[in-house]
Amino acid sequence: MRNRNPIFLIALTLLIALAACQPGDGAVNEFDVQTPDVSLHARMAGNPNSGCALIAINGGPGLTSDYMWDLEQLGGDDCAVVTYDQRGVGKSGEPVNPDSPDSYTLLKYAEDLDAVRQAVGIDRVHLMGHSFGGIVAMQYAVRYPEQVASLIFFGSGPPTWEGIETSQRNFSDRLVSLIQKEVIPPPEEWNEGGIDPLLPAYFSDPTFNFPEGARGAAPDFDQKVSDITYPNLVGMDLRDELALLQLPILLMFGEDDPFGVQMAEAVGDALENADVEFVVIDNCGHFWHECPDAFYPRVEDFLEIHSQ
Repeated sequence: MRNRNPIFLIALTLLIALAACQPGDGAVNEFDVQTPDVSLHARMAGNPNSGCALIAINGGPGLTSDYMWDLEQLGGDDCAVVTYDQRGVGKSGEPVNPDSPDSYTLLKYAEDLDAVRQAVGIDRVHLMGHSFGGIVAMQYAVRYPEQVASLIFFGSGPPTWEGIETSQRNFSDRLVSLIQKEVIPPPEEWNEGGIDPLLPAYFSDPTFNFPEGARGAAPDFDQKVSDITYPNLVGMDLRDELALLQLPILLMFGEDDPFGVQMAEAVGDALENADVEFVVIDNCGHFWHECPDAFYPRVEDFLEIHSQ
């Protein structure tokens, strides 16, 4: 999550391009979901007929969901895993009014998520939010609490704008340090699109990269979407609504996350009436790809327990 710089789903038309899903066959099915103002592209691995679905919401705003695809290994006979590109990025389309701030509100992002849930056809889903995706998951959970079976967070953004500002300052300190060490190029060499040149700053080990040949890959970044979305978060405070949630929560955070562990602590404090399991992972930054051996067993156990 970084700044470089009433329900209105009136007529939900599902354009689902799915082959018949064979539980546990490892196949990935891609489909499109048409909402009133945007077409969203999604992927699903595993068996939606199991009654269990994990929908993963990627970070950003402005990132594609490519890096989330490795979560598809959690899909199988007992559960489906769904990822999707958020509005305006990747294989998803631009909203009808692509330059309007009203097209990129937090509520819009939550409504998009519900459109994807409806497309999957499961009433109550598990949500995993990463970074900015954690904020989307929070907004969704307080607006559609009856649709949420559990929440999983990794490196989630905080529930307040004040927390976002603090996390940005922490990230800036890490970034300046790596520029001074020439691990990251200076700002004048950054491009407007493509692979984010600042990725090294997100990892505990700045030389780490997304594994070659893995199902997930480094995401692309859209500066325009980020710039339009961020002002809509100013003044955000979800704490009072989050305090009403009584859900199982798996709250994970990398010990070396450049945004600072205060983000995770703020999320945990806001979820004061939820059943929160708080895990800090050693030698890990902002992405679980750096600590898969600690990440995946915990997620698998959590899903198994809370899908029964």
